[in-house]
Amino acid sequence: MRYLLILSSFFIFTGCSDANFQLNPIENPSSENSSLPRLFTDNTGKLFMSWVEQDSSTAVLNYATYEGNAWSAPITIAADSGWFVNWADFPSIIAKNGEPVAAHWLDKIPGNSYSYNVAVSIFNGESWKDPFTPHNDKTATEHGFVSMIPNTDSTFAAVWLDGRNTEGRGHHEYSDPEKAMTLRGGIINQNTGSVQSFELDDNVCDCCNTSITKTENGFIAAYRNRTSDEVRDIYTVKYEDGVWSEPKAVANDNWEIAACPVNGPAIDSGKKITAVAWFTGASNKAVVKMSISENDGDTFSEPVIVDDKSPLGRVDLNIINNKIWISWISAENVGEIKIRSYDFSGNPLQSFTIPGFSKNRSSGFPQITALNNGLLVAFTNVSNESPSIKTYQLN
Repeated sequence: MRYLLILSSFFIFTGCSDANFQLNPIENPSSENSSLPRLFTDNTGKLFMSWVEQDSSTAVLNYATYEGNAWSAPITIAADSGWFVNWADFPSIIAKNGEPVAAHWLDKIPGNSYSYNVAVSIFNGESWKDPFTPHNDKTATEHGFVSMIPNTDSTFAAVWLDGRNTEGRGHHEYSDPEKAMTLRGGIINQNTGSVQSFELDDNVCDCCNTSITKTENGFIAAYRNRTSDEVRDIYTVKYEDGVWSEPKAVANDNWEIAACPVNGPAIDSGKKITAVAWFTGASNKAVVKMSISENDGDTFSEPVIVDDKSPLGRVDLNIINNKIWISWISAENVGEIKIRSYDFSGNPLQSFTIPGFSKNRSSGFPQITALNNGLLVAFTNVSNESPSIKTYQLN
């Protein structure tokens, strides 16, 4: 498999303030017909990237690691012709102590266009185990938008959108709260594959991505809620001492929309700080916001306006050292990826732009993750005949 060389002349970058950071393209080991990169940096600082390669009949989930200044060779986790592959609902990998922990993808099942199950495979130190399904409802409905995070040396947490209550739902029943999409979660044992599962929210947006972070005391999951009045704001639930909290709004945007915007939040924690970034279209105004908690997500600050010019959302967020980094897509100048850092008081520090980014859904959700003291940025480039994955290092 050849390496894809990213030419430095293909994109440019801009910065503000007296930043020492620079944004530079780097090689990555994906091939042509690759897309849907997902990034994860483990507790040792080792970076993992998963992605999907496709031909006319088969999808392949690969991953590689980046350590020092070099990528490993790609390794295949799984491959199949029966997966559900979607621009917004894509596979992922998590890791701990320098080794993979688990990966997930989506298996198409008989039913309708959006009938699919979550498949999770656990790495046993030498190879990937046979996949299992963390939900047990057996309904031919949508299950996806998974977020996972390592916990102990033998467990990890996962949350996902679970459509078991939507089975048989007619179009006229879409607003029936008894037939709504739910948010569910589980604590999964790496040795046995057993799942301690929970229903976290009984009425959520049908197809907005979720996000989860580990704190000093447990986990916090962020997602887009849905009320009986079709208000779809960002909520969180916390897991501490074996118990999940009641859902709580991060901010009351009061975005009333009778459809799923396919635009979920991103959350991360570090140094006793938790931050959430999200997109809202409340009052017919597109805005990317960010809010900060200093008490493990019990309360969040008044939102900071990240972008109210022409954002499309599709946010990501990472806390690295003493900075909060946010990425999002902007509709300015045809299309751009914007990246900005903030201090823990919500003051902007540095900004960077990757222009020439397609606004099409096929370009998916750009990703950022910690790399040394900076970031790695990954996204799907759809400007050529075949999709490919671009990676940038910011340091």
